[in-house]
Amino acid sequence: MINIREYELLSLETGAYRDIELDILKETLATWKEKPGDPFELIELRDGATLAGFCLYYRAPNTDYTFDVHTFVVGRDYRNKAVGPRLVELLEERLLESRNYAVIRTETSKLKEDSVGEGFFQSNGFQTIGHIPAFYDADNDYFIYVKSVQADKKRDGA
Repeated sequence: MINIREYELLSLETGAYRDIELDILKETLATWKEKPGDPFELIELRDGATLAGFCLYYRAPNTDYTFDVHTFVVGRDYRNKAVGPRLVELLEERLLESRNYAVIRTETSKLKEDSVGEGFFQSNGFQTIGHIPAFYDADNDYFIYVKSVQADKKRDGA
């Protein structure tokens, strides 16, 4: 049985999510739990029984190959370790199971990205396609990242 509270607590421990964002995450996880894949998909990594990180994503409306990351969380004890990069790999593998090409997009804040690892998305092959300084507050910028993956060139991030 899936315990949504476990995902909420992991997100909360990062210190990167505001109350309203946690409420939205809780609603999104409830939607996923009720109907997995419609529209949300979940990938998780565990260290034994302990949830180390998870990625919640969905296919962008009116597209065949574009997928948006709704939430990307790595537990505080796993920051700057292999959990984040492994979640990206698992996401790529999952998408390429049913297609030869996919585009992965994520919108995030500096605070959320830093909770995974400083400069995480760029260091994992994502390109910055949008940046608004001080969007959330003076030290918390808004970013949009994108990465394309192909079945035969999965690791280039081209």
